[in-house]
Amino acid sequence: MGEVYPSDNDLLSIQSDSETGVEYIPTGTAPYYLNFRKLLYRLLLATRRGNDLRVYDEGGLDVGVRAGKFWLGTQVVSYAGSSGNALADDKANIYVYIDSAANLVINEYTGFPSMATTPHVRLAIVTTSNGDIDSITDCRTGHGFVIPWGAGGLTRTVEAHAADDTLTAAESGSVHSNLGATATVTLTLPSSAPSGTQFTFAVQASEQLRVDPGTAAIRDNSGQTADKYKSAGVIGASLSIVTDSNGDWATIAKNGTWTEET
Repeated sequence: MGEVYPSDNDLLSIQSDSETGVEYIPTGTAPYYLNFRKLLYRLLLATRRGNDLRVYDEGGLDVGVRAGKFWLGTQVVSYAGSSGNALADDKANIYVYIDSAANLVINEYTGFPSMATTPHVRLAIVTTSNGDIDSITDCRTGHGFVIPWGAGGLTRTVEAHAADDTLTAAESGSVHSNLGATATVTLTLPSSAPSGTQFTFAVQASEQLRVDPGTAAIRDNSGQTADKYKSAGVIGASLSIVTDSNGDWATIAKNGTWTEET
């Protein structure tokens, strides 16, 4: 069933919308065109943010994108808007998005990237054929309501490992310990993780906790050799690492003694 309107009498008695401030035009108001313009003015003010980062058809295969802002963690990133973005012809799906550096991407045809490994703002899916745009599907739903990672009260995922495990890039930002372990635990880092992938490790049992980088290197003052794990076995030791642009792991915080595999 469709959504029901208020009764005619109720509609005629409404003077303004308290939430948006949009005023209704009273019956018999003159000059009507001036009050209609006032109504449009208030409606546009109330809906302005809904125009942020909207993809629109410019004719032919060109699309424009309205200016807007988005959150990246606890930072606000601005996109200035653009026009004349030429799309490829005869594509069933073109996945249009803005990456974390505010670059517009218009040449993705298989799907949007993983949000866990490639943070981005999904804008639209566009279909093209015969030198024209057939349809634009708005994909901004959900981006208007974001809890920035790192904001007050937001907690990290903490996982205890009693046995060996392999981590994934999608777990970036999480904390891993050996709580409950009765023997050595080896945690293997994800291979080819995107730059900025971050993990923290904490020794919570009196057993050795090993962090294995695979073919990469964990760089700190105990050594920087590829394919060598770091280990600690004293409760209270911790290690925080993040991937660099070369695919290795940079140490950004360390407590206690961590040694490199010989």
